[in-house]
Amino acid sequence: MQSVSRKRLNNMLLFLVTLGLSACSFTATPPADLLDRNDHVALAAWYDNEAARLRQKAKEMDQMVEEYQRNPEQAQQSMSHGSPKVDFVQQCKILAAAYTSAAREAEAMAQAHRDVSQERRP
Repeated sequence: MQSVSRKRLNNMLLFLVTLGLSACSFTATPPADLLDRNDHVALAAWYDNEAARLRQKAKEMDQMVEEYQRNPEQAQQSMSHGSPKVDFVQQCKILAAAYTSAAREAEAMAQAHRDVSQERRP
């Protein structure tokens, strides 16, 4: 019986560590060739695409919140193996907010690159 509890605890810790590691790398690094060429138009487009990707991730987290709230018992069993200690609704809300914040940062970077490319035009 104790080994089952230990296994559940290990699985939950692994899940939380995985979430934490993915949260550290929300925004990807732009391709080196664009940076090397100082191609601000292409970098602006890249950051726009990155912002869209991050907004989609935030939307997915919001959809998970809705699903968990619609059927909390099933969500609790499927995601935490019955442990009441993990609040997946709150975790998804935190991730959605982080993705949204990262998307705003990517949009700001895109705008900054557009501004630089406008300044360079004669």
